[in-house]
Amino acid sequence: MATRRGPAPCCGGREGAVNTVKLDRRLGLWSVVLFGLAYMAQLAHPGADFASADAAGVEIARAIGSDVFVTVFLITLAVAQFTSGLAAQTSVGRLLYAMGRDRVLPALFGRLHPRWLTPASNLLLVGTIGLGALAMDVATSASFINFGAFLGFVAVNLSVIALYLKGDRRMRALGVLGCVVVPASGTLCDVFLLWHLDRHARMLGLGWLVLGVLWLGWQTRGFRHAPPGMPVDRDRAG
Repeated sequence: MATRRGPAPCCGGREGAVNTVKLDRRLGLWSVVLFGLAYMAQLAHPGADFASADAAGVEIARAIGSDVFVTVFLITLAVAQFTSGLAAQTSVGRLLYAMGRDRVLPALFGRLHPRWLTPASNLLLVGTIGLGALAMDVATSASFINFGAFLGFVAVNLSVIALYLKGDRRMRALGVLGCVVVPASGTLCDVFLLWHLDRHARMLGLGWLVLGVLWLGWQTRGFRHAPPGMPVDRDRAG
């Protein structure tokens, strides 16, 4: 999941254009790095048997080096987790702001702090919800994240098939294999992974999905009108 595109390219931010070609190359390179790290971790600690799944990284670090290395690893992990969480919180806050600004969500989410010019209320909301993760273990919290990721992948794959069936020229150029067989296979894999996630993640995720469909139905007056959309400068972003 770490190689997904972040919210910046799609949150309607207006700080500048996003070069999707360069972004895709960097994501591809990062994928190679992640596979390499996973391979080296398997060399240091073959298999997936750990005394505690939540402390698997510590066991791998101890297998690689001494207690000094474990200490360095824990300090680095704490800093990385803090910065990662901070980046996620600010990105979601920006996303909620952009959706509120463009009336995809209520206008309440599209307000900026008069002094700091940041979506402060959105950041406080996201931080408050994030505190709930303190009562979860790593497996449960990862399931909540992966549910949204897999559901998004299912939507993308189905969209490719829909565009192909509607006669989109770009999709037609890829043929049946690229626009039907491959995305259909990806959809089946994603659904399989979704089904095997934590039960609480499935329940909460499906409930959140139902709320989203109801909200979309209200905005489109019973799906009779086009939904509001966030403007994207395709010429600059391409």
